Amino acid sequence: MLNTNDDFTINKLTVLYLLSEVKMPLTLSQITQIVLERGYTDYFSMQQSLNELVASGLIIKSTENNASCFDISDKGLQTLEFFATRIPSSIRVELDTFIASNWRQLRTQRDVFAEYIPSKEHEYIVHCKVTEHDSVLIDLSINVASKKQAIELCENWKNNSDKIYSELLQIISK
Repeated sequence: MLNTNDDFTINKLTVLYLLSEVKMPLTLSQITQIVLERGYTDYFSMQQSLNELVASGLIIKSTENNASCFDISDKGLQTLEFFATRIPSSIRVELDTFIASNWRQLRTQRDVFAEYIPSKEHEYIVHCKVTEHDSVLIDLSINVASKKQAIELCENWKNNSDKIYSELLQIISK
């Protein structure tokens, strides 16, 4: 696949548009999933576009919960304002529809974090965290005896963190 300068420009503008419309930082995996699933570009072109957007100051790269996150800068918003019409309207409509349907899920993916780290032989530390509006609601580390249990805890946390948080508040508030 040979990409032209116009393709790279549209790729960059598409990422700027996505970040401006979702109105929150997105992880590298979220951007990758959204862009690649729709066939807007290939993985390597997207990576190049992201790197160039960061280097030019149009997006800001940060690290949250061991993941790279990207947010549009003021300079990026200004650039998008001038050049948004170069993004095909079909892409803009498709992204608008996707964001409207999936905004909460994108937010939850960013705000609910779970990982496990080997501690000692047959011990794993499971680290679970929930944030909301850049504030930590809960940050919990649990020592478990097996990798299988660590994986299960991470999955359960990601799928049930709101319920677990609520029940934990009830228990410790009594």
